[in-house]
Parts: sequence; structure tokens; C-alpha cells
Amino acid sequence: MLTQYQVKRICNILFVLLLLNAEVGIIPSPAQAAQEASAPGLMQFTVQPGADPEHEVYAYGFQVGDYDHSRPLVTSAESEPNNTPGTANPLSAGATNTASINPTGDVDFYSLGGVNTTWGFIALLDTLSSTASKRATLTALRNDGTTVLQSDTGSWERGSGIALQNYADSGLTHYLLVNEEGNNAAVTPYTLRYYKTIVATQPEVEPNDTPTAGTPSSFTHNGVISSTADVDCFAFQGRVGDTILLALNGDPEGDGSDLDPALDLVDPSGVMLKSANVSGMAGKEFIEYVNLPIAGVYAYCVRAAPGAVYQTDTYKVGLVRNGGLYYPDMTYGPTWLNPRPGNYARPGDIMSFRLAITNTSPIPIPGNIRLTATYSPTCLSLVTTTPPATLTSSGYISWDGQKTGLAPGETYRVTMDMLALTTCSDNIYQDTGVDYYYTAYGDTVNYSIHACLYLPMIQR
Repeated sequence: MLTQYQVKRICNILFVLLLLNAEVGIIPSPAQAAQEASAPGLMQFTVQPGADPEHEVYAYGFQVGDYDHSRPLVTSAESEPNNTPGTANPLSAGATNTASINPTGDVDFYSLGGVNTTWGFIALLDTLSSTASKRATLTALRNDGTTVLQSDTGSWERGSGIALQNYADSGLTHYLLVNEEGNNAAVTPYTLRYYKTIVATQPEVEPNDTPTAGTPSSFTHNGVISSTADVDCFAFQGRVGDTILLALNGDPEGDGSDLDPALDLVDPSGVMLKSANVSGMAGKEFIEYVNLPIAGVYAYCVRAAPGAVYQTDTYKVGLVRNGGLYYPDMTYGPTWLNPRPGNYARPGDIMSFRLAITNTSPIPIPGNIRLTATYSPTCLSLVTTTPPATLTSSGYISWDGQKTGLAPGETYRVTMDMLALTTCSDNIYQDTGVDYYYTAYGDTVNYSIHACLYLPMIQR
């Protein structure tokens, strides 16, 4: 017969095992098994953006070997023959490939793994170090290897570029083609690199004629220059040491344009760091700035180049930060507000949880902010929510559509009170949707419901 002391010891051991299960996930919990997917069109992070590049490989269309700022930059060399789509050299995003157009008439094909039509890329062909011709053409091709998506010669100060081209054939292979402009000279050497980004656009919001009034930057924007005096600025959070790549397409529809676009990069004090006006009418512009000097709110601005009498038309503009997607700083996650000492609850307890997201950046985050919670209905039963939820069902609570935008420093939070039903070790899963960045973040808080019945001493 067990003594009361032995029963208490066994209960404590069982409680520790429950906590271990909650902390390290030895056994998948009911809530983990039932976690619902994010809203359509949103990417799903389970960690802060950029914190886990190998997770991003799966979730965001990145591939193993793609550029990550925390790792050394990858380089590669051309492998001949690569003068047909069938012999194309594969490129990894962010890797710098060194090659040559040699002999005269040579052409080089490179293959890019597709993602979907929401995604796309910026590509840069650097011919400045060539000891022969410095005029080379860079062409983006569809999966058939012949249909032209974009083509450029000389729009970048160091060569040519492709600006914010989407993966027109979704997940199928796309191609880049390099040739000397007239196919009558060598280009030796050149370098080629490309960066993946989201090219689904957010609109400019007027008035945004100055850097301080800039539309908060997403990944890619569409806009209109309405007159020669119109300027459209987009504000973004810059961190010390960042490398920023900006791309501007003055003819995103590919049907001709009245616009000769120019692009400026402005620092937090209003000083222009760099300007690009290379391409001419309906052209493309690129700015690459390495090592931002201070932290703060920067801006990139689109305008009509000086000298033209009439310039009004559409454009597409966007940025890549450190070779990947740009995000302002934010924190998010669920909190268990009222655990008992020892971090547990007992059946019958009312357990309170808070879901929250905080904009820790110096710029506003526009758009719908969606908070949802997933939980195990075998462990918990919903009592009440503050504010009232938009939708509830067994194991699921949503406040979608109740919050628009986050000012710098603002926290959006909701709470839910849950009845502890039975002994259980599980978690609350918070799904945080930030529509302006087509993104959702996932995080959990573990809990343990523990009950132990002490038996009375049995007298002999």
C-alpha cells in the first residue's frame, strides 16, 4: 500500500513529465495537430522573419543555397555549354555568377526555379569590369525558353537589369539569357545575380510627395506619376549595415510609356544618398546601396526625369533588403496571464490568455491585422473573449477584421478566458496575419492542467 508521501512524489513526477512534454513537444498535442492554415494568400512564418532561413526555404519559395545575410555570399562560375535552355546553368538567388560572352556570338542561358505568380525577381547583369564590350543584353524568358518577359540593355549604372518580373509560369523553370548587345563582340568577364521578392503590389497612397509623407513600404508598389511635378515616396525602416536594392519599372505593362522614370534614395535626415536616371523613356532604374550608415526612416522616391514636356504613366517599384524580403520590426505572441505558482492550472480553473502584436518599428504598418487562436477543445472550453470575437468554433477563435493598422509603438491585444476541463498538456497557437505584407506569423504558449488526488492514510 502506498503512503501519502509516496503518492505525492508520484504526482509531482507526473506533473514534471507533463511540463516536459509541453516544453519540448515530445508528443504532438491536440492543438498542434488541429492548427488551421493561415488565410488564403498569406505566407506562414513560425519564427520572426529572417530568423530561420532554412524554414523560409520551404515556406517562401526560397531554395537551399539561396542568399541569406547571416551567411557568406555564395559565388559560382559559368559552366559551358550553356547556350540553350536545355543546357542552362542553374542559379541560386543571391549567388554571384561569373561568366563571359566569348567567343563573339556566344550566348549564355541560366535557369531560375519558379514559385508562383505572386513572387518574382530582380536580376542584375554587371559588365563594368569587361575588358571588351560593356554593352550586354539581359532577357527574362518564360518556361518555353523563347517567350520574352522583360529585356534590358544598359538601364543600370553597372550594366543591365530585370525589374520586378513575376514568375509568369508559376512554379515552372524560368530563364535568363545573356548576350552581347550586337552579338559582334565579347563580354569578358561579367557577373549575374538575382533576388527573389514578392511582386504582388500595394498601391501608393497620396499625398506622398515628400520622404516624410511617404507611403509605408511593402515589398512592391504600383503607382502613377500624374505630372512632371509629381513625386511618389515610400518610407521604410533602415537598419545600420543594411544593403538595400531598389528596382523601378517605368513600363510594367510592357506596352510603351510616356514616363522617363528617375529613382532617389533619401536618408532619415532628408539627404539624398543616391539617385538613378540612366534608362530613358519607359525604362528601368536600379539603386544598390551597401551599408546604410544609421538606423531610421529612409525613403525611396519615384519621379519624372527632368527635361520632358509631358510625362504621366504607371510604374512599379520595390525593394529587397539584405538579399531577401523587407519587413519593419514587430513582435507578437500569446501569453498565459494567470498560471498557478509552478506554472500550471487545475481542472475547473478559469485560464486567461492574451494574444498580441506590437509595431516596434518607426513607421506605421497599414492594413488588416488578424489575430486568431487555435486550442484543443478536449482540454479547454471557451468562456468569454475581450473584445468579442468575430468568429468562434470548437477549437478556434478569430478577431479577423477588427483592427486596421498599427502606429509605431502600438500594441494590439485580445484576451480569452478558458475553462480547464481535464488533466492536459497542450498549447494555445496564435496566428497573426499582417495583410500589408501578405504574411502570417505563428507562435505558441504552452500550458499544463494538473490534478492530483491525495489518498488518506490507511490505518492498520
